[in-house]
Amino acid sequence: MALHESLILKEYNLILIRYSEIWLKSQRVKIRMLKTLMNNIKRMLKRSDIPFHKYQLSKDSSRIFFFFNNKDIKNAIEVLKNVTGIFSLSPALRTSSNLKNIAQRTVEVSSEVLKEGDSFALRIKRSGNHEYTSIEAAKFVGKEVLDGLPDLNLRVNLTNPKKEIYIEIRDDFSYIFTQVVRNNWGGLPIESQKKILVMDVGRLNDIFAALMLLRRGAEIHPVLFDLTNNEENINSWLNNWKKIFSFIPYKTFRLRIIDYVPIMNMICSEEYDKKNICSLCRFFRFNILSKMLGSASDSILLKIRAISDGTTLVTSTLCNDRVDLKSILYSKIFTDHPVFTPLIGFNLEEIEEFKSKISSDFGSFEYCSYYKESQEFKEIKDDFLTKSSNIRKLIKSALDNVRVIDVR
Repeated sequence: MALHESLILKEYNLILIRYSEIWLKSQRVKIRMLKTLMNNIKRMLKRSDIPFHKYQLSKDSSRIFFFFNNKDIKNAIEVLKNVTGIFSLSPALRTSSNLKNIAQRTVEVSSEVLKEGDSFALRIKRSGNHEYTSIEAAKFVGKEVLDGLPDLNLRVNLTNPKKEIYIEIRDDFSYIFTQVVRNNWGGLPIESQKKILVMDVGRLNDIFAALMLLRRGAEIHPVLFDLTNNEENINSWLNNWKKIFSFIPYKTFRLRIIDYVPIMNMICSEEYDKKNICSLCRFFRFNILSKMLGSASDSILLKIRAISDGTTLVTSTLCNDRVDLKSILYSKIFTDHPVFTPLIGFNLEEIEEFKSKISSDFGSFEYCSYYKESQEFKEIKDDFLTKSSNIRKLIKSALDNVRVIDVR
């Protein structure tokens, strides 16, 4: 649901945050993930210069509350809509669990959101021990709203109301709000111990695969294999990844670029079969990533546990999906890391829908000029790379000259 600024009432001073999947975890894992989620929220708010007063968990740990100045709530919601691990949120006001206080504040809210002749319903949830039931609370508060706003000729309609007012009564406090804003992604909070390297050749599917892993709580580290030596294409790729930065709960986001053109030129110029260009391209990429992940010079890369790949089954990119799938099997020759393909079950319509949820202005470009029709897969031996000293030199040069860009 889109956020209506008019529904951020002047009484609101907090955002009520719900999560879903975390609740299914064991108590130990749930507590760890909740701490991570709250820390991620704090980081993203601070990165956007949005101040908050405090934050806390409800007693039953089912809700998170962040307290703001009223003027900062709208901007805070726009940030929180991109935090993985959040299911939904609501701008709200807090009062006590005393029924008279709840009724008084609900009348105040109703006077702002209800218009003459409106039908309405109160949606009440209750947690904890109270001297009244949820039904008794609804009857009492509903009567107070009708009696407190007689000039509006309001009607109660529980099945198809024009407007709804929500009240969550939790132990000693109650929270009143009028809107539930769905998070863009849900999923799990990003955790630093779940580091995954993203192999990106410039196709949008590689970026979408990375975001799918973000939703599962992975910390992603993109590596672009530049096949064009075109700075305009690099800038387009960087702009695409900057859109993903809005989902990353850190101050900086590191991108690595490998000049892959010399290797591709050699593949196309030597005695290699032109029907195996795509296979060779992927084999050498896996080899480079394996060496990169085994490098002692970068402590972050040493902690990476897997590699992602934007391979699908719908030929949605220049890359041949059949070649991609077969070569993944042979990636074990180069790396012990598992290779994830998060988009493997997506059709074209689902990929387009996923793309539209992230941004409407992704830049696409011709990322590969080496592709030939009728590509085939060629099995390789363990000593495949050792036969060519030239290719070994080019791979070493590519690794020695990795271009690093920090997005802030």
